[in-house]
Amino acid sequence: MKRVLRVARRIAKGAAGRLKAMVPERPEGPGTPLEVVFEENVLPRVDDVLVEPPPPAPGAMAQAIPQVILDEPETRALLGGNSGGTDVPPWAHGANGVLRSRVDLVRLPGVWHAPAYGALFNDQGLVFHKAIHEALYLTPTLGLLPGVKVEADGPVFRVPDDVPVVDRATVFMAWGGLHNYGHFLIDCLPALATAMGAGATERFPAITPPLLPWHRELLSLMLGDQPQPRLIEAPLVRIEDAVFATAMDHFLHAPNAPLDRVRERILAAAAIDPAGGAKRIYVTRRGSQKRVLVNELDLETALAARGFTIVRPEELSVRDQIALFHQADLIVAPAGAALANVLFCRPSAKVIELQPSNFIGVWVRNIALLVGVDWRAFFAPSPLSETEVYLEGHHRPNAEFSWRLDLPAFLAFLDAAL
Repeated sequence: MKRVLRVARRIAKGAAGRLKAMVPERPEGPGTPLEVVFEENVLPRVDDVLVEPPPPAPGAMAQAIPQVILDEPETRALLGGNSGGTDVPPWAHGANGVLRSRVDLVRLPGVWHAPAYGALFNDQGLVFHKAIHEALYLTPTLGLLPGVKVEADGPVFRVPDDVPVVDRATVFMAWGGLHNYGHFLIDCLPALATAMGAGATERFPAITPPLLPWHRELLSLMLGDQPQPRLIEAPLVRIEDAVFATAMDHFLHAPNAPLDRVRERILAAAAIDPAGGAKRIYVTRRGSQKRVLVNELDLETALAARGFTIVRPEELSVRDQIALFHQADLIVAPAGAALANVLFCRPSAKVIELQPSNFIGVWVRNIALLVGVDWRAFFAPSPLSETEVYLEGHHRPNAEFSWRLDLPAFLAFLDAAL
């Protein structure tokens, strides 16, 4: 968590953007109070946001991908009885079905954009929820945004000096995607793919803050010979006409199209031979301090005796991670960002996710079902111990803890699944 904070602040400071136009210096004033708003509460719905002339402030939104619901009987037929452990949640067996969320394309005239946070807000102080939501984990007060100061009545924005101006741009990078492989692959890339599919990026070129090598590798695989996003180094930029897709807000919890298109493009570019590679893999988290599985070495020893290869995806190139998951027949892994690579599994693969009870989530299940992978989970009571984490005075539970797997029970579950 400390490393995430350091990286976020370093990127947020940035260097001055090399853009010709600048917002003129403004005298110090009372500033603009900021308020996070839900897009559907302040923006009219239209058939197409890309028509000209642009919508008046504050903007407009249009459906790009319709919502889909996999009903409960069908979901139970796919999942029922497959998961085990302690206190298995009903959704693991298919209760309530599966939501695949709607994706909207949003167009906003005259907005400020903090690239390191995904934030988009206008001169009236409206901070658009779908763009900022992931960053609210780091800065729930909005106090880390450039030009923002938290005062007695809340956050207030004052325009800094020398802010670069961009005429038109597509924003697709959420804060989570800067620091988390899963959020970038499952939230940000589908947001970019949505804009591309609508034809937006032809007139609204994609922009991004400074990226790491693994970001660039994934983007290169997905985009192929398409233009790469324009790098914005400035901590704040003025966009006169902005577009973004709502997939950038936690799309991994209810993934839908165009995630399948992201998968297709990346696999086609990676050109993986499915016949190669290890067929049984265990994705270790040993060495991580965030969610420590205290008997993980014992688990690895037992799995190695069953023919599993122990792997550390974070030590591999993106292409090698894709190959690792695409070639595997059986994957066992504790919950974590590396399981975003389930997106690249073959439909014949089987994934067994180890979930501590204070850190359970449906996102890997939902990606697996979208791809057609056989997903199941084993649940363990937790935590054994926990480190209290606070960000801007807000408690962030389940950020750092330790847990233990009932090894005999899990191995019996695994052997039955095999």
